[in-house]
Amino acid sequence: MIRSARLFFASPVLILVAVLGLEGARTVCDDLVFTTAATQLSFWGRESYQPTVQTIDLTGQRLESLLQRSPSKPNYLAEQAYFLSWRGYASDDVAQRLAYNKSAAATQLQALEQRPAYRQGWAEMIEYSSRMSGGGEMLEQAQARFVALQPATN
Repeated sequence: MIRSARLFFASPVLILVAVLGLEGARTVCDDLVFTTAATQLSFWGRESYQPTVQTIDLTGQRLESLLQRSPSKPNYLAEQAYFLSWRGYASDDVAQRLAYNKSAAATQLQALEQRPAYRQGWAEMIEYSSRMSGGGEMLEQAQARFVALQPATN
């Protein structure tokens, strides 16, 4: 009888430990995927490195899969915005370039909604909105937020 009572009370704890372990493992895997994509993006356009079409597609797929699992995580959104901005920069088609730049600005804005006091995010937003057609209002808003977040000087 005592053994069954212990098992009865230990079972929920064991289940909770297993669930938390699985969630922790998923978080570690997601962080490794994110780091891989972010590292790859950091090399794009540097010196003579140009990613292959396969690398570009794989990086985009990795970011999309991360955003499917965690659609409002600001780091994932900001990296997706950088990816879209880079795609716009590398595109030879003007209409496609403008579409990528607009998507980059919209995605960066989503990231900034999660962390509005992130000054570096507003600096990126200035860059993205300056490249998009009709982004004057968004550019002014980003510049104002960037200035407002300027650290105080003594």
